[in-house]
This record gives sequence, C-alpha cells and structure tokens, in this order.
Amino acid sequence: TKLKGTGTRAVSVLTEDLIGSLNAEGWPVKPGDLGENLLVAGVPYNFFAVGRTYALGGSLVRITEPIAPCRNLCRLPFLSAPRCLPFVQTLNNRRGWYGRVVTPGHVATGDVVAMV
Repeated sequence: TKLKGTGTRAVSVLTEDLIGSLNAEGWPVKPGDLGENLLVAGVPYNFFAVGRTYALGGSLVRITEPIAPCRNLCRLPFLSAPRCLPFVQTLNNRRGWYGRVVTPGHVATGDVVAMV
C-alpha cells in the first residue's frame, strides 16, 4: 500500500469473486484497479476476516482491518465525476483487506490459500 503503509497495512488482499460481482453490476474493474497486492481466486470474499491468519503461498498473513474505500478510486479511467461517489459507496464493506505479514515468504500465481 503506497499511502499510509504500516506494519499492519503491509499487504492488501482482494478476492477474484468481488471483481466478478463488480463487473456484473456494470463496473468494469480489472485486476489491479483497486490497488490490491494480492488477488486471490478460489475463495469467497467472506473467507477473510479480521484477526485470522492465512497461509498465502510460503507466507503467513494476519488480516488486520477491512480497507475503507476512498476518493482516490475516482482516478480510475472508467469513472467520471457523476459515477465516482456511487462506485465508492458500492465498495463499502467489500473493498478488500489489509494484512500484517507474520512470516515472509514467496507467493506465486496458483499457490494455495488456507486459514491456519
């Protein structure tokens, strides 16, 4: 996270199903648009929860807080001024998760994600 990055906000996690939901709602979001460090497939958004620890590849990450949507998202090329506020509002409680790296490790496409 480039802005306000701290130890408890060392990584941002988003699930692929959320991008699919946003697309189905008419928002043309692509991987990376929301600034996620890790895009996870194969688990639903509600798989992640504050306080839980997850194995992501060779690392362990503890989820520390949900990410609050902000107006920085208005810089996305598909958002004009009238569409910005509705987009930010639709992301309330589904913007992704911040996490603290408990154990550093390599994470690659296709790695297993598991709650520990």
